[in-house]
Amino acid sequence: MNNRILNNARLSVSELSLGTWAFSGAAVWGPCDETAAVDTVHCALDYGINLIDTAEKYGNGMAEIVLGKALAGKRHQAVVASKPAAVHMHKEDIIKTCEDSLKRLQTDYIDIYQIHWPNPSIPVDETYEGLEQLKKDGKILAVGVCNHGEGALREKGNWEIVTDQLPYSLIWRVGEKHFTSDLKKREIAVWAYSPLSQGLLTGKYLSVGEVPLNRRTTRIYDSKWGAGRHTDSGYEGVVFPFLRKLNEMCTESGYTMTNVAMQFLKRKQIVASVLAGARNISQLTQNIEAFEKPVADDFMEQVEKMSLDLKAHMGDNADLWENQNGGRIY
Repeated sequence: MNNRILNNARLSVSELSLGTWAFSGAAVWGPCDETAAVDTVHCALDYGINLIDTAEKYGNGMAEIVLGKALAGKRHQAVVASKPAAVHMHKEDIIKTCEDSLKRLQTDYIDIYQIHWPNPSIPVDETYEGLEQLKKDGKILAVGVCNHGEGALREKGNWEIVTDQLPYSLIWRVGEKHFTSDLKKREIAVWAYSPLSQGLLTGKYLSVGEVPLNRRTTRIYDSKWGAGRHTDSGYEGVVFPFLRKLNEMCTESGYTMTNVAMQFLKRKQIVASVLAGARNISQLTQNIEAFEKPVADDFMEQVEKMSLDLKAHMGDNADLWENQNGGRIY
């Protein structure tokens, strides 16, 4: 597994990373098999995947607890990233939240502590003071952000930020409008999450009726299903024809849809790591194989051209979950 050096030169992270939201027992994923989750983390480390993402909000800390158990005796092999909830951006809150995460993770430090969502209602300077205190105390090594567009990044001024986690996939390219020259100038790497769009890009679901109702939470789906927080009509009418066409092309070529989806992101220079969740070793190894197996340039160029038609339908709101006030990514 190849690694990338982040801009502070202290962290070397794997180009494929492991997400732990599925360890949380959240309704969208179902109950967590803790033994399988621990085995998955161990397998990832054995393959050279060192970057592991979690968050306070994932199962109210449950994902952090499971990850902490998995890293017992192996903490030195991992680059751990976690996130406080958006409501915990006041100085005292962010310090306490970090300390609570450290206890759940059974560690003395978090490598990358990420602001989960922008929160304009809390002064940026106050948040920064809390993060600087955590760095000074050795409780975090670096600061990252998630779901920050160019406007939210500008508000962060001269903070040293190593990563910006954004939703990015073949069927969700809306965030490309945020891949600005400012990101490159400040050497903030994109950390792409939801690369398989919660299973859509595995080929498992080729019509909306095949998707379990509890998975129909993002803005890809019509709000009429009542599973998500948004109120718009979704993009089912363009997404599922794209998926069926891609599946047909992959069947003819011998590639898998997961392979093509992973290669789309791997080819993007600005993407430092691709964040893929896995509930068990089988899912993890499928992701690794898909990430490592190359796809012919001409095939990828054809697929990327097709996906641009999707992007043209999806407007400017890069928030996968909410449409109120244009979404939370700005």
